[in-house]
Amino acid sequence: MTSRSFEIKRFRHNVGQNWYHVVITTKYRYPVFAQDHQRKLVIKGIKLVCAKHNIDLFTMEVRPDYVHLFVSCPPDRTVRKLVQLIKGGSSYYVRSNHTFLRKYKALWSRGCMYRSVGNVSAKIVKRYIEFSNKPKQKKLF
Repeated sequence: MTSRSFEIKRFRHNVGQNWYHVVITTKYRYPVFAQDHQRKLVIKGIKLVCAKHNIDLFTMEVRPDYVHLFVSCPPDRTVRKLVQLIKGGSSYYVRSNHTFLRKYKALWSRGCMYRSVGNVSAKIVKRYIEFSNKPKQKKLF
């Protein structure tokens, strides 16, 4: 993670930030990542997928049955596609490098939890919008 990752991204026709907090769980909440070597595999798999698909991975926490991610994605990707890429790619990587996990039909559960994250609160945005069209007052000295 670099300091440039936290800056507003500039693209050809737009400028902005797409930051998300994503939580993905294992199928049936099995404690798949309880052992250290399985945990390292999923970390490496997620990092490889993010690098391949131009997804900025700010931080990650791997628990035995779920993974927290703080990511930023390009504006041409939806959250659904972002999660699909991470889950599919990491599942392929983990299951191809760990024969024990091949017995499961799926590594990840179908759904996920996500929320957008910003560096300003909703209250500040609301206030900015409400006061943006009001005429400026002259300062009296």
